[in-house]
Amino acid sequence: MKTSKAQRQVSVGELWDEYLKNREEDIRNMLVLRYGYIVKCIALKTVGAYQHFNYVEDLINEGLIALLDAVEKFDPEKKVKFETFASIKVRGAMIDYIRKQDCFPRRLKRIAKNIGEAENALSYELGRYPTDRELADFMDVGLPEYQKMQAETCALNMVSFEEMIYEKGVEDLRFSLTGNSSIHSPEQVVAEKELQSVLAELIDRLNEKEKLVISLYYKEQLKIKEISAVMGISDSRVSQIHSNALRKLKKSLEEYNNQ
Repeated sequence: MKTSKAQRQVSVGELWDEYLKNREEDIRNMLVLRYGYIVKCIALKTVGAYQHFNYVEDLINEGLIALLDAVEKFDPEKKVKFETFASIKVRGAMIDYIRKQDCFPRRLKRIAKNIGEAENALSYELGRYPTDRELADFMDVGLPEYQKMQAETCALNMVSFEEMIYEKGVEDLRFSLTGNSSIHSPEQVVAEKELQSVLAELIDRLNEKEKLVISLYYKEQLKIKEISAVMGISDSRVSQIHSNALRKLKKSLEEYNNQ
């Protein structure tokens, strides 16, 4: 009696060979099951970053839809690993879903708005980006309180910054930072190369701790808690540094776009 593919363990390579040949729905679904770990890993990391969005099951559902779409659209002729292609699609779908949700408390939105207005006013007055102490004094709060405000608004700043990246047609900041833009159209490649150049210059202007946090989070894909262990500082301090770095990058990108 013959055994079906569902009854015996077949390699991912075999599944791909058959799916690309026949495009059978059951083979597609088997591939989605094999790569489901990608969705779970990204969902858990994303929820860990966006602390005010805790619906991991919703993210997994969005990720699975994106994964299925990635299987259907994957073209091995482009010489890109499926895991890379799928990770970008899944991450993009999850961020897009979060952007559409009103998951941040009004208090945090107000704090972020106040910090942004203070940064703009002081940057104009000083002709440079203000220090934390200068911003705290301008907002009439103590430095520890200002740093706490920065940490609290980290996730909101991440969404805001990544939204700007998406608007430029770049689906995943990690691959822009590492220079991998081979999975897109020629126009997309040009856009990403320009962004890579601009981001590299802007990141180089950050202080050493900010550079390290950006590198560990986006390039090494570490979680906040893991970055905290690497740097030997608290989670909240990592969030504060991350938040500050993203606001600087966002402001600089806005200025670049308006040139």
